[in-house]
Amino acid sequence: MEGLAVEWQPVVVASLMMALDVVTGFAGAVKSRNIQSGKMREGLWHKAGFFGLISLAFVYEVAAAWMNFEADAMGLGVAVPELPAVSGACIFIVATEVVSVCENLCTLNPDVAKLPVVKSIKQRGSDGAGPGGGQGQD
Repeated sequence: MEGLAVEWQPVVVASLMMALDVVTGFAGAVKSRNIQSGKMREGLWHKAGFFGLISLAFVYEVAAAWMNFEADAMGLGVAVPELPAVSGACIFIVATEVVSVCENLCTLNPDVAKLPVVKSIKQRGSDGAGPGGGQGQD
């Protein structure tokens, strides 16, 4: 086995986005004088779930590489697809966190809600559930 080529950069970007979400969510809660430990706990559990998703994707990448190495050594002629699962999970996480940070920024500065990009995000997010108003939810 040549070595694992799992990229660390997407994990760092996803982690930074999660941290930014926590910080902006807490700031929004402070601004609106609505700090709730239950919401903060729920948001942290969501972050733990995201790290669990990254871990699961990493395990898949390692297992696929190992199984392919073993199958090749045995001459089986079969292979498990080696997908960039960690990067895929991180893309999902970053996209989710971008929406959440935008919601939090709208709480901090209502002028942000008037930006075309944010309006577009809010319109797509209001198809039933609606925006959660930020404050550390995710």
